[in-house]
Amino acid sequence: MKRKMLLALAMTASMAVSLTACGSGTQATSGSSGGEAKTEAKAPSGGQSMKLTWSEVNGEDYGATVGAKEFAKKIEELSGGQITVELYLNGTLGNEKESMQGIQMGTLDIFRGNASSLSNYGASKISLSGLPFLFKDMDQFEKMAKSKIGQELLDSVGEADPGYVALGWLTEGPRHMFITESTYKKLGNPSDFSLDMMTGLKMRVPETDLMVNTMTALKASATPIAYSELYTSLQSGVVDGAENDVINYMANSYNEVAPYFIPDAHTFGCGVILMNQDKWNSLTEEQQGWMKEASEAAGKVCYEYNQKKIQDTFDSFGEKGVTKLEVTDLDKWSEACEGVYATYDEDSQKIIEKLRSGEYE
Repeated sequence: MKRKMLLALAMTASMAVSLTACGSGTQATSGSSGGEAKTEAKAPSGGQSMKLTWSEVNGEDYGATVGAKEFAKKIEELSGGQITVELYLNGTLGNEKESMQGIQMGTLDIFRGNASSLSNYGASKISLSGLPFLFKDMDQFEKMAKSKIGQELLDSVGEADPGYVALGWLTEGPRHMFITESTYKKLGNPSDFSLDMMTGLKMRVPETDLMVNTMTALKASATPIAYSELYTSLQSGVVDGAENDVINYMANSYNEVAPYFIPDAHTFGCGVILMNQDKWNSLTEEQQGWMKEASEAAGKVCYEYNQKKIQDTFDSFGEKGVTKLEVTDLDKWSEACEGVYATYDEDSQKIIEKLRSGEYE
């Protein structure tokens, strides 16, 4: 009874947030129109219309958002208007933690989660894809995502029974380091960057065990800080630097307070389309097929968008005042993280071996 009461309260709160967002006319968008949330589509004859809510913590100019819009467009097309999606951006329906809880409780239908952090929510196998120095580039990650093992990792989410299922991958690209002006001077104004320079640096990381362990293995001082506080933390010197993909680095103007960029590609942003498990189970086999097909379309568009956006962002470094410090000893970075791999159990080691081999079928 208590669980039902809590769920009811949570759903009421979520509905209130949704109504507020719709009232603003700026956060809720339809994937097919890109404008305000449109009225519920009329279902085909004999079908029951369904409107799904998708939460994204980032804004318009982001690969996962582009993928979400493609998903909404495709699912409406495949279902003949029977299924529509309302997309809420910029964390309107909550941050990552709140959205993950919403997916589990059923107050939210779809959310783009990070594979690296899913172990914190009951799905540990898929988080192995976020291990450090596992992929050399986006093409290799995309190859994994489309392979047999990529599907196995997606299936493992539902098998873990965390309250949601994984429909598909959204390849976001490599994550890198960046440091502040004062940190750069403290290091002696280097022309390039090496592993020994990481020692003792206070580096902001997401609140995930994997990222904390990775930064610790690199001899830095892992400092978990809320993403919303990162800019001011860099500006005030609370942290010496941070890590993120280059698109978000520039989109959030971190270049203004941390203009030295270190392209180490220590891990890859592994976005995953997550759906509430009860909602998924309520779909017919045909509808589930549509959802899978829409997820594949979303993944393709997201990958292509990010490939171009990443290159364009690097090309803008000169005009944005960013100095790129090339890493001279990347092999040592990878070796330093071997201890992170060693912490996993025997079953996980088998998956890790497949991922490290580059042979995914």
